[in-house]
Amino acid sequence: MGAAETYRQITSKMGGAWRVRPDEHGNRVGMLQEILRWMGNPERQLKVIHIVGTNGKGSTGVMLASILETAGYQVGHFSTPAILNDREVITTNGEMISEEAFVKSYQHVLEEIKAHGGDEDTLTKFEWWTLIALDHFARTEMDFVILEAGVGGLRDATNVVDNPLVVAFTKISYDHIGLLGNDLLEIAADKAGAIKAGATIVNYPGQDIEVYRLLKEKAIAVGAKWNTHPKPAITIVKSSPRGLELNADQFEGLKLSLTGAYQANNLSTVLQIVTALKERGYTIEDVAVAEALAHVKIKGRMEFDEKRNILFDGAHNPDGIISLVAAIRSWHLPFKPVVVLGLLQGKQYHDMLEELLPHVDTVIAVTPDSDRAMSADELAAKIVMMSNVDVEIADDPSAAITLARRVRESSEALIVVTGSFYTLRAIETEEM
Repeated sequence: MGAAETYRQITSKMGGAWRVRPDEHGNRVGMLQEILRWMGNPERQLKVIHIVGTNGKGSTGVMLASILETAGYQVGHFSTPAILNDREVITTNGEMISEEAFVKSYQHVLEEIKAHGGDEDTLTKFEWWTLIALDHFARTEMDFVILEAGVGGLRDATNVVDNPLVVAFTKISYDHIGLLGNDLLEIAADKAGAIKAGATIVNYPGQDIEVYRLLKEKAIAVGAKWNTHPKPAITIVKSSPRGLELNADQFEGLKLSLTGAYQANNLSTVLQIVTALKERGYTIEDVAVAEALAHVKIKGRMEFDEKRNILFDGAHNPDGIISLVAAIRSWHLPFKPVVVLGLLQGKQYHDMLEELLPHVDTVIAVTPDSDRAMSADELAAKIVMMSNVDVEIADDPSAAITLARRVRESSEALIVVTGSFYTLRAIETEEM
């Protein structure tokens, strides 16, 4: 049996959803740590930068990975969800894990689970991929590992790492209400569970003040080191769908090939992490930072296809849509964009639509590639009830872009594909 066939068989058993287990299953991090102990604690060999938050984890992780790779380090990166191929979740120096390497690490994890009375169903998909990533990164002897939390912090599978070098918090906002908590501070308290003794704690510059205080108090309580360096002074010189030009402390005219003004705050978080690593003795030259940022790309996050005038952005909650709308408004486009939109059930759709609809010309409703998808028909009905925006329904993902091109006011009008990473997966898989 070839590795490719084995890989397909393994992943088909895991299912497609990256969901964590619901609350009634309790905190499973201790169980995962026990499995890692059986495996010889591969995570203890790694210098981990744990990125936790609601929005901006992917942007922060990719920018940091690009900088560290350009500086000459070997970098492992774990980030969910995938867009086109699940193996995108685990990368080393930008290359996704091979099917052979995946199978090898999977079998190593499964061997230990079976030796202690478990089986393939012991772990969820997200838990499987987390342990496989840690095993793979240890095997490939990465200099750094960037580990992005999935949901929350305390009970998230990535919280198995008990000795992170840095814990960086991106913007914490309302998401997974009920699962993580019923208000912002309860959600932040769950995410603060990732703070560990000895780690340097880096905080997003636009954090809610009460969240900031909670994180700092937790850091002091557990013996972590709160980053006391001044946050970089960042000003945006120019913004367009192609990216940003910024001034950031010693970086004058810095080019960032990611778009959206909110990326300035994510960049601040990244530069703080770089400072924390330098303080620990690692060499990261300014020229490596500038070179990396000028060429960094993120699949599905404010990703601009200039040739087709299409922007792909997996804005999956109200904060994400607010940032997307702010970017669109700052560009002073000649025409309102046509939006290809797909949402998941229970994702605060009303707030997202209320923010988005005044700034678009037409919405093409699609059904995301997820078992939690809101159907295109249901989404279209909700939009009709809320606004006078023109709504079309794409019968299948392959028709969405074609329909968007046909209904837009001008070929110069931007097409935006958004609402969920699963929407992007549905569209881009069909377009390949």
